[in-house]
Amino acid sequence: MEFILSSDRSCDIYCGEMKRRGIEYISQVFTIDDVAHVDEFDTDADYKAFYDQIRAGKMPTTSQINIAEHEEFFEAMLEKHGKDLLHITLSSGLSNTYQSACAAAEAVNARHDNARVYVLDSLGATVVQRIVVDEAERLRDEGLSAADAMEKLTEFIKHVQVWFMPTDLMHLKRGGRVSGASAVIGTALNIKPILVINKTGGLSVVQKKMGAGKGMAFMTDMFKKYNALCTSKVYLPSADSEYNEEMKARIQAVRPDCDVQVGWVGPVIGAHTGAGMIGVCFLSDKEREV
Repeated sequence: MEFILSSDRSCDIYCGEMKRRGIEYISQVFTIDDVAHVDEFDTDADYKAFYDQIRAGKMPTTSQINIAEHEEFFEAMLEKHGKDLLHITLSSGLSNTYQSACAAAEAVNARHDNARVYVLDSLGATVVQRIVVDEAERLRDEGLSAADAMEKLTEFIKHVQVWFMPTDLMHLKRGGRVSGASAVIGTALNIKPILVINKTGGLSVVQKKMGAGKGMAFMTDMFKKYNALCTSKVYLPSADSEYNEEMKARIQAVRPDCDVQVGWVGPVIGAHTGAGMIGVCFLSDKEREV
């Protein structure tokens, strides 16, 4: 391996799996009832317990990884491995984590001549970031340098598509992400917003559908429009959603040859979406248009 690969835990890959794949990670913290918890989730039970608390009315909060924490992590990685480090972060459009990582990398690189830290903005989160990590691992195992992998991944990221549907508007209201009136009216009318992670890694609402069925139908139509025949794996980002199997069946009806996997949405993103969210995410031959 020409470089060491790492990511923050927003990629939502089980901790044990990351260790088995030789992917280093820095964990993020979420808080419930003034108690801080570290995202070291490694089982389905860990994720289910988190969403059980949300369904019980808890309102988790999250905090970004600061410069000092990144700097400590990068120093430890260079000391441990003595090789270049390629680190993948949560989207700069969703958090300042990327900016903090860049500042830390600049400080660390100024102190080291034999190894360098490269920071890549995933322009995504959860399974979007996971797809980027998967590709970075492939490039690492092919023997590319960190600099060459950065160049390829910067182009690769533009082709990772995602649509997702939060289902709990009252949770979005509690978190201040929609107005009280919008949440009450939307809930009464069974309106489901459809969002994307856009070109700059932020969030854009692209549709509002009446009912989860119509929302899933729209996302399936987007999969038909943007998926490439070379696509072999599809992830369904799920916040412990009741629609996992239905969404999976819809995608498999379009592409029976695809490996469709439900992927947990972890606490960093789930704290904001609430329980029940479902979506579809895949690599496309087309770039993000929004």
